[in-house]
Amino acid sequence: MSQPSPSSALPESSHPECLVVLGLRPPLTLEDVKQAYLAKALKAHPDRGGDPQEFIRLQKAFDEANDFVKFKASKLEWLASKIEAYAQQQEVVTETIERGGSIEMEETDWLRKSFGEDFGHVADKLVAVRLGNSRADDVFAILLGFRAESLKDLMTLDLSQGPLTDEGLLQLKGLKNLRHLDLRGTKIGKVAAEIPGWFAHLEFLGLPKGALGMFARMTMPRRVKLAVDTGPEEE
Repeated sequence: MSQPSPSSALPESSHPECLVVLGLRPPLTLEDVKQAYLAKALKAHPDRGGDPQEFIRLQKAFDEANDFVKFKASKLEWLASKIEAYAQQQEVVTETIERGGSIEMEETDWLRKSFGEDFGHVADKLVAVRLGNSRADDVFAILLGFRAESLKDLMTLDLSQGPLTDEGLLQLKGLKNLRHLDLRGTKIGKVAAEIPGWFAHLEFLGLPKGALGMFARMTMPRRVKLAVDTGPEEE
């Protein structure tokens, strides 16, 4: 693993948080980031008794550290690679707000220090979309599906109380990192039983009454907290 030279070593407080989480200091390579992540993931993974929230933090640090290394190697090349994804993400943000919903963004502090506010936003991550009204329909779900590649950081999606159907629900399969999905009050039906298989990190699932049969409820992964229109269900 690369070691910083005395002249390039920075005070610990000046390092991006992602590097601190991984125990790294610049200069470093993508391989350094990968090896540091793998070493910590072996201990932090929930399947090995680790804290799920700490593992999520480690995954975020890995993604940001990769961005940091690429950014330092070639600022213009890195920026060009982000522009299209940023534009698509902003399309979803604009549509959500125009439909009366709200969004939540996660900022990247180290990038703002390097690029300033104007360009610092290109690495902001859309982590939550909350629509939850009558405009949470299949058309909106199609937009999310088409932009799934640019929404890899989306963890919370609330489309409750809208006219979403099974057809619209199928468009959401590409949002692989969802952890909280609220579909209570929608018109989805038999496809609901397939949802846990689409999202490996899902922790909460809200469904309309009658969307799941008895067998589907019994086979729901224990990691998923299930709630229906009438209130929380037992895990």
